[in-house]
Amino acid sequence: MYPITRFAAFKYKSTVTEEEKKAAIQGLLDLYALKSEYVSDVQGEDLGKNNNEEGYSKGFDIVFSVKFRSVEDRDKFIPDADHIAYKMSVIPIVEDVMVYDFVNGEY
Repeated sequence: MYPITRFAAFKYKSTVTEEEKKAAIQGLLDLYALKSEYVSDVQGEDLGKNNNEEGYSKGFDIVFSVKFRSVEDRDKFIPDADHIAYKMSVIPIVEDVMVYDFVNGEY
C-alpha cells in the first residue's frame, strides 16, 4: 500500500500570542513523535511559515505535512485519544484549519 501524505494548515486567531503558537506547534510535533508507529519518518515532517508573496496563502500561519505508513495507519490515528486531545487543545486558538490527506501518486 502506498503511503498517505497529510497536509494541514492552521490560521490562528488574531489574539493568539507567539508563546501560544509555539506551544501549539510543539504539541503537534510531540503528537506525531508519540504516534511514530503510524508515520513513515518522524524526523521527516515538514512545518513552516509561508514565505511566498503571491498572496494565495488564505491567511494561514503554519503548514505541516507528514507521511503516514498506510491508509490504515492514518485511519487508526484519526480517532486516537492523543490526536483528539491535541485537536481539542488547539480549537480555542485557531480561526481556521485545513487538513488534506492524499495517497501519493493517486490523481
